[in-house]
Amino acid sequence: MEGETRGWRSRLWPRVPAAIADELALARVARLQVLVPLLYATLIAVVAVAMLAAAGEAHWLIRYGMPLAAIAISAARLIHWLHSRSRPMTAAAARRLVSRLALLAAPIAALCGVWTAASWLFAEPGQRSYYPMFMVMGTLTTAFCLASVRGATLAVLGAGLTPVIAALLVTGNRMDQIAVAIALLALAFLVRLIFDQHDQQVEMLLLRRRLRRQALTDPLTGLANRRALHMAADEIFAEGGERGAALILLDLDGFKPVNDRHGHAAGDRLLIAIGGRLRAHAGEGATVARIGGDEFAILLPGCDAAALDIRASALLAALAPPFPIDGQPIRIGATAGLAAAPADGLTLLELMRSADAALYAAKPARDAAPVSAASPPPPLPAAAATRPRRSRAARR
Repeated sequence: MEGETRGWRSRLWPRVPAAIADELALARVARLQVLVPLLYATLIAVVAVAMLAAAGEAHWLIRYGMPLAAIAISAARLIHWLHSRSRPMTAAAARRLVSRLALLAAPIAALCGVWTAASWLFAEPGQRSYYPMFMVMGTLTTAFCLASVRGATLAVLGAGLTPVIAALLVTGNRMDQIAVAIALLALAFLVRLIFDQHDQQVEMLLLRRRLRRQALTDPLTGLANRRALHMAADEIFAEGGERGAALILLDLDGFKPVNDRHGHAAGDRLLIAIGGRLRAHAGEGATVARIGGDEFAILLPGCDAAALDIRASALLAALAPPFPIDGQPIRIGATAGLAAAPADGLTLLELMRSADAALYAAKPARDAAPVSAASPPPPLPAAAATRPRRSRAARR
């Protein structure tokens, strides 16, 4: 029974996927920062005009107390939202802003609804129809502008329309009851539109996240690609740091014989396994990227030249155990080229040039020799047979 209740709730009010929760909160606030100040400004103007035009027979609390309270609260919230535009917005701050909106929007709508219903009771017969119309149209417009926040929208609809609908129903007038029916139909349409808009916004953000991940991911191994590597480097160098950063370029030794002997599908599975092992041993904060057919790059933030040899040797050692591919143990070697940037120093392109030069100098000559199709393929080299070579930039 509990599982059925939970399933019913999840269908009626689906949760926002955690992967896009922060992005959705920021998107909501960006929309609200444009619309909410306009809504509060409009509410202040409309309530002020209606207050001056209210019937003189109404009690002072109805004629002046309620509208002035609504104007004061709206003015304070208007100032708050205008100030929020100039402050840097984080996901946590966006959630707090949305939560406060949901808490305050309903009381303001309820105050306006009660004031409208009370004013309607004291209005002259020829003017009574205007109050419900103004309240219904104002509430529906407000709810549409707040549609990106489902909870606040439903609270505004319920708090704002309930007093007016109740007042129209108790009169027993047939035309008032017809007006209630029309308002409820519009309300049902708007609620459906709100939920559809929420679903579309979530789907759009999920699609954008998938496209962004595809644009920054190597499709075979799931590692970062060159673009993602450059973005990670830009963040590191923009933040600065006392220890700078380091780059390790790894080029596999003997990968072509693996493709020749076991097929390209086995070679692809080997690259995937190598990428997983590098990612597991690269350390926290490292960016592991596949930048070529059998070439990998590991960007290490906060790594100086003294620690670079240790990190590179550990990665080469991680490749030493054989990889079980299609039930066969396959060994693969690798050559490393290293470069380290001082804290005040190099860009990623300069690091890659230095590491590539060190890699070229350290690369075994056997990989450059072509494999004859008539002769049997050479034995696969042992893993980590080559000592990592540091560039002059790393040795400075």
